[in-house]
Amino acid sequence: MNKTSLVMVFAFFAFIMGHSQGVFTGTVLDENNAPLPGASVVIKGSAKGVATDFDGNFQIELNLESDILLVSYIGYIPTEFATSGKTSAEIVLLPDSEKLNEVVVTALGIKREKKSLGYASQELDGEQVSAAREPNLLNGISGKVAGLQITNSPSGLGGSARVSIRGDASLNINGNSPLFIVDGTPISNEIVGSSGSGTQDVDYGNGASEINPENIESINVLKGPAAAALYGARAANGAIIITTKKGTSKKGQLGITVNSGITMENVLLLPDWQNEYGQGNNQQFAFVDGSGSGIADGVDESWGPRLDTGLMIPQFDSPREDGTRGGDYLVSNSPIIPTPWVSNPDNTLDFFNTGYTKTNSIAISKSGDLGNIRFSYQNLDQEGIVPNTD
Repeated sequence: MNKTSLVMVFAFFAFIMGHSQGVFTGTVLDENNAPLPGASVVIKGSAKGVATDFDGNFQIELNLESDILLVSYIGYIPTEFATSGKTSAEIVLLPDSEKLNEVVVTALGIKREKKSLGYASQELDGEQVSAAREPNLLNGISGKVAGLQITNSPSGLGGSARVSIRGDASLNINGNSPLFIVDGTPISNEIVGSSGSGTQDVDYGNGASEINPENIESINVLKGPAAAALYGARAANGAIIITTKKGTSKKGQLGITVNSGITMENVLLLPDWQNEYGQGNNQQFAFVDGSGSGIADGVDESWGPRLDTGLMIPQFDSPREDGTRGGDYLVSNSPIIPTPWVSNPDNTLDFFNTGYTKTNSIAISKSGDLGNIRFSYQNLDQEGIVPNTD
């Protein structure tokens, strides 16, 4: 090889070395400076790329000094980063609100893009759940998910909510409920109560009714057995995946959230009662024992004497001569003292109270190099419109 050829070879290698950037290292972070593991880092215009490790770090061998890195992560806005004159850098990605709505939490906590799913699902965020200020989380999502039927408890405060997706498939009252998963842990939404006689049935509530709505990050409803196949037979009626909030304050900072609210309720409508005639029959009535021993005192219809006419009649709440009352016939046979036969037009309305629900909650969160933590506490004070229910 002559001298001219050697000069050209050395000049070529010098050109290559002068334009080669070598190895580039970096870290991919989110808007809170937390690492993003699994982020994609690709050299623009080529197929060469790597993924970040658990700490968000990556290392890639560049081709040219002018190489541009394409950095992307699900739910975040892709970013182009110029490496010219640099050997390392921290690259921060900002969340993409539009794409975040398309990413849902599926079975076993796996995140998938909604358009890639082969089954129906619908997601709600925490604000949609807590806005209703319902003590029972499930009552707060009623009417917000297509195909989800929620029946509030008729038993009053603290009761269960009956849930079914796309109709009932079983005559068993607990055989139609979807499976509830909270941060990967199954919980029960079965109706648990005691069966008494007449109106003495009690609904004691369940695990799903005790979830604090303020702790909810998102709820994803998986509809049908195909959506919840990974959970087996227990999810034959679908699954409701609940994800709770995590420590979201900025790295090294303490986040405090306080919520307080009060709601009141009263009776909206009552039957239109008549207040012209009292209990009895053929315009006659006199109480003895309520079983027919008196005059028409076994009749519960109101065909008795006209009210507010000055009549004095023995009644259930009339006093006896020994100080007891007319209704205490099992403990006393003392004569009943007749009392005025008058109407009580507001006695039903006066029976009910004004119910109220007071909630106070506080949440403390913090993020650090080793992870994040969130602590929350809620106090719920509720009193119903029926006396002695709280």
